[in-house]
Amino acid sequence: MKQTQILIILFIAQLSFSQIDYGIQGGLNFNRAGSIQLTGEQFVKNVDLGKKTGYHFGLYAKVDFLIFYLRPELQYTRVSSMYDGNTIDNSRIELPLSLGITAIGPLSIFIGPTAYFNLSQKSAELDFANLENKTNLGLHFGTRLQLGALGIDLRYEKGLSDEEVQIVSQAGIPLQGQVNSRPNQFVLGISLKLN
Repeated sequence: MKQTQILIILFIAQLSFSQIDYGIQGGLNFNRAGSIQLTGEQFVKNVDLGKKTGYHFGLYAKVDFLIFYLRPELQYTRVSSMYDGNTIDNSRIELPLSLGITAIGPLSIFIGPTAYFNLSQKSAELDFANLENKTNLGLHFGTRLQLGALGIDLRYEKGLSDEEVQIVSQAGIPLQGQVNSRPNQFVLGISLKLN
């Protein structure tokens, strides 16, 4: 009982001395795309979507605990993919929460969950039904290099479930199909500490 109380007191003391940083961030998303399935009277066609680069920007906070840290982020992300010359744009709000450990000097590694809130899926040629499932949960892991106020990180993110949206038509011609745009990407980010 006394040991538990001592540990709680030490944790609270550490929390009161922990440093809280905050800042802005942005970067590039290298989307590994998803797949599209088209269904006609005489055919079913499954195609992997082509890769395109996207971007993200947002805010972060970071709380240090000894050699560990907790880093919640809020960011807007836009990624694109290609199908038969058509660009499909996805925009979403992402909420990554990273638990990290300082490995060597300014280098750290991290892992954590990411919540995705889909805002839209658009294409000039394809018309989509409304997004039925606007939320998804994923995992990410990566490494971060902190050089003073500047941070550089590389991470891999993957959604845990499919994000399918129904295709209504292509160039005004009725068509049945679906696009699966589950997050599956490498992310290169730069952050700037503001405090």
